[in-house]
Amino acid sequence: MTAAGALPDHFAFPAALKSAAGLHDLALGSQLHAASIKSGHISSPAAVPNSLVTMYAKCGDICNALKVFDRISEPDQVSWNSIISALCMFEEWEMALEGFRIMQEHGFDESSFTLVSVSQACTSVGKRDGRRLAKELHGHGLRVGLYSDGKTYAYNSLITLFAKLGSIGDSIALFDRFDNRDIVTWNTMISSLAQNERYMEAMDVLHRMIVGGIKPDGVTLSSILPVCTQTDLLDFGKEIHAFSVRNDGLCENSFVASALVDMYCNFGEIVKARLVFDGVSEPRLGLWNAMISGYSQNAFDEEALELFIVMEEAAGLCPNATTLASVLPSCVRSKAFSSKESIHGYVVKKGLGSDKYVENALMDMYARVGKMEVSWKIFSCMGARDVVTWNTMISGCIVADQLTEAFQLLSEMQRTGKRTAECKEAEDECSNYEGLDYERPNNITLMTLLPSCASLTALVKGKEIHGYAIRNRLDNDIAVGSALVDMYAKCGCLTLSRRVFERMPKRNVITWNVLIMAYGMNGHGEEALKLFHDMVARREVRPNEVTFIAVFAACSHSGLVNEGLEVFNRMKVDYGVERSPDHYACVVDMLGRSGQLEKAYQLIKTMEPDSNQTGAWSSLLGACCIHRDVKLGEISANQLFELEPNEASHYILLSNIFAASGLWDRANEVRKRMKEMGVRKEPGCSWIEVGDKVHQFTVGDSLHPQSPQLHAHLDALWEKMRKEGYVPDTSCVLHNVDEDEKEILLCGHSEKLAIAFGLLNTPAGSTIRVAKNLRVCNDCHEASKFISKIVKREIILRDVRRFHHFKDGSCSCGDYW
Repeated sequence: MTAAGALPDHFAFPAALKSAAGLHDLALGSQLHAASIKSGHISSPAAVPNSLVTMYAKCGDICNALKVFDRISEPDQVSWNSIISALCMFEEWEMALEGFRIMQEHGFDESSFTLVSVSQACTSVGKRDGRRLAKELHGHGLRVGLYSDGKTYAYNSLITLFAKLGSIGDSIALFDRFDNRDIVTWNTMISSLAQNERYMEAMDVLHRMIVGGIKPDGVTLSSILPVCTQTDLLDFGKEIHAFSVRNDGLCENSFVASALVDMYCNFGEIVKARLVFDGVSEPRLGLWNAMISGYSQNAFDEEALELFIVMEEAAGLCPNATTLASVLPSCVRSKAFSSKESIHGYVVKKGLGSDKYVENALMDMYARVGKMEVSWKIFSCMGARDVVTWNTMISGCIVADQLTEAFQLLSEMQRTGKRTAECKEAEDECSNYEGLDYERPNNITLMTLLPSCASLTALVKGKEIHGYAIRNRLDNDIAVGSALVDMYAKCGCLTLSRRVFERMPKRNVITWNVLIMAYGMNGHGEEALKLFHDMVARREVRPNEVTFIAVFAACSHSGLVNEGLEVFNRMKVDYGVERSPDHYACVVDMLGRSGQLEKAYQLIKTMEPDSNQTGAWSSLLGACCIHRDVKLGEISANQLFELEPNEASHYILLSNIFAASGLWDRANEVRKRMKEMGVRKEPGCSWIEVGDKVHQFTVGDSLHPQSPQLHAHLDALWEKMRKEGYVPDTSCVLHNVDEDEKEILLCGHSEKLAIAFGLLNTPAGSTIRVAKNLRVCNDCHEASKFISKIVKREIILRDVRRFHHFKDGSCSCGDYW
């Protein structure tokens, strides 16, 4: 046009500026700005400067956008809408609200577009102020008639505004009173309900929408599909998938496809997710990210890395922060990706090294490769930390076994949250609140820490977290509730575990599984079976694979072999759950523990030849060790040496079988072979919580500050126990030494040291709780019974298999373990 000598006017410039904004080409937009000045179209009418404000904002230059606006001699309504929208784009919320106030003072009428921008600003000033402003905005709109002009923009933005501020009831009231709903209104309501975890109501709105003759579009489907994941309704998700295939090829819509991929991956249906992905001819970056993330979260690490390479090399797409945050966990786990740290260099080259999401993923990566010092450095150098950052660092400490530091971070997080919240409430008086993060521990924080309390039997810390959950209304969260049930159960507090379970307003299959497993581990097999049948009868949730693992484990620990076999034989017919290798392993353990070793062996032989039989053979080997069956023990061990040649426990168990049978030469051969292969035995450790600190002991421990007192106390107990009839079980010492030395070795077992520490450092009569990383030996089991009777204390000992409650000289397992 310009080459032909025709001069652009106030119609041409806005169109060209809109194109420059769409291309995010600031240099081109600046040239058009200069041309508009030269041609005299910069001042009047306001169409050109209005387009310049929008162009500069979309190209990332808010300063020039403000300068252009300030130089408009006669701004109109569109001018004000443009600058308010630009300020919202740069999250200058208070300036946007101030702009709206000045606009009104100058006598300009706002439009629906104005209210959409102002609504966005209201969501970002805190819930309390936001709700007040939202109601004022709603009232103002009613007075000036913005909701009666037949346009839905303002109404839809108000529904979203109230929902984002947590006032979902107001959103529902607005929706129900609005007669002129379009598809955007329906989609807004469905999305608002889903984001506020009102999942069944979102389903109901979708049903009303369809009955009312409104056909769902891509936004509808991408909003409702996450609801299927949250409500565990895979079949309904498949119906939506079928609808998307039948109607206008919606399944090829990138947003719908991304939501479908995400749903299928969350249900572990990776093959179906990949079919959806492959069905889109030109997938956008969001869909690539969804598939890579799905592979990664399901530990398909090689596939995730391969797809990442294809995305960049074949599809020519540049990864963003989401891509890298998704692929980093696979880089850590994949053996094919040997140089883990090199991905950090790649991140820096892509200019994403300071992105908060990527930094969080990098902290997690370094923690998992054993370089916590780098994680700490990234964490320390971060500016504003959000709750994900804190949670990632806490999780990293737990992975690196820095449990003290994890709980210290929790305390610091709470202090920071308290300080910043106080500043937020008094920001007029507070001069240094900017840039701080208003974060407090959330449900993910608690779910991260509670398993650590469980593994260490740190009951005091677990109760503190429970108290925090109640005070902050997090105890009703299903995931937190399930973690609390598990924590109390693993600390030996079955009554408290059941109480938390009963008080939960809603439970999922994980909650039920945790409690069934808890009763089983504590030797209450009949109660575990009763819970299982209650779960089925209530139809609250469906039993899954893990449910049956919990049931079989419960039957195994309580000797309920017939009951367990009955469930095993009917699990496919009655409950629709296929037998997995893990189920076979549990039933083999159940049979082997009861002494039916041959029957257990025959059951393994019925397994599919190409199935994973490691667990089943391992269960049989463990049973052979209990019953000292050398023949089947050798058969099991030889199978396992082929399947897992570097697993120390297989060698240890076979060596123990030989040693217990007096075959010392053969036991030494196994240990020699183990040493030649570089296989190391995991050392036995026991933990006990006293006060707010967890103490760890190893076999023969002499490094603890109280070691001399502990050994002296055990020697004194030893004499009292002998008088009560205790005879040391020296068969537990699998070394070819004399009897006196065996007794000395027995006295130094880690669980005995932990019990002695508890006796010396806790009030008389209080319960002693000890956790051990290996199976408790026969002698420690017998000794604990005598100690509980002599000191008149209950001792709760949790080993790798189950709980033992020692009281008045007897154990809850009835010596069946």
